[in-house]
Amino acid sequence: MNGTQPGYSLLLIILLCTIAGSAQAQKNDTVYLLNGDRITGEFKKYENGLLYLKTDGMSTLNIEYDKIRTVHSSKYFEIVKKTGFSYYGSITVSETERSVGICVTNDTITEAISDIVEITPIKHRFWKKFYGSVDLGVSYYKSTQTLQYYFDGILNYRGRKDLLSLEMDLLFSEQDVADSLMISRKNDVSLSYSHFFQGKWWGGIGAKMQQNTELDLDYRIQLGLAAGYDIVRTNPVRLYVMGGLIVNREKPTDSVSFSSNFEGLMSTKFTWLQYRHPKINISTSFSAYPSFTVSNRWRLEYNLSAKYEIVTDLFLGLTFYDDYDSKPSGGGPELNDWSVIFSVGYSF
Repeated sequence: MNGTQPGYSLLLIILLCTIAGSAQAQKNDTVYLLNGDRITGEFKKYENGLLYLKTDGMSTLNIEYDKIRTVHSSKYFEIVKKTGFSYYGSITVSETERSVGICVTNDTITEAISDIVEITPIKHRFWKKFYGSVDLGVSYYKSTQTLQYYFDGILNYRGRKDLLSLEMDLLFSEQDVADSLMISRKNDVSLSYSHFFQGKWWGGIGAKMQQNTELDLDYRIQLGLAAGYDIVRTNPVRLYVMGGLIVNREKPTDSVSFSSNFEGLMSTKFTWLQYRHPKINISTSFSAYPSFTVSNRWRLEYNLSAKYEIVTDLFLGLTFYDDYDSKPSGGGPELNDWSVIFSVGYSF
């Protein structure tokens, strides 16, 4: 037994050194700043003009893109330019200021950091690819004696060229009118899958359930196909348009019957981000659904939201929505529903 102890000790030393080397390798990414400083840590991601670097002594740092001279990391990344073109490779120091060298097969390509909108580590860790946000709100309007409860949640799973999204937008209102309680609901739950092609094009499929008692809608279940194009995609700004076809089944609140409809989809969305603290996120979207089965029927949806960061990843939010239906499925005149919502949210 004594003769075998040195062998076991040697194996233990090799194992410990391997583990220590592996742990150190996770923290060997380096960011070189324009002021001459350099910071070493683990490159988590780069998006919306911010590089997220996890360090031992200072937790995770958010480094603004216009303060970076260059970056080095031996890990494997997907690097997306604002044109929509993607590279796959590691990142090395560039001699050109405010740029990085991208090591692809048998070549190194220099790209300006300002031209890059996203850098994502290619990892096999399933849970690392999830991100999203949760917003909660309670509002009371004394003039109308209306109490509102609001929940908005988004959970995304991002692969190399694919995005799976689950979204929930729930609004419950109580209004005291002539000693009676009127209750209204506006609920939207959707699940969508998108695939990003080379360049600025993407396409996908989605399913959605809607309820809006103010629009005489007990439920609407829809399934659609769509394609989108990024008109502008930079670090602070994204503007895209989308078009598609939708099949839905809907039931009015005052009827036991339902109808099936075939609709088009025309949509646009604009997002602006201030990445410096305090972070500000402003987005607005407009969608039109012309019906192919009901003559002269249009459904319109407009949304405007703003979020202001009060502490890290904790936001105050303000949302305005306006939904319109020119010919509700239950018959009757055109209907319109709108509201303003205050909320507190967390992004992860």
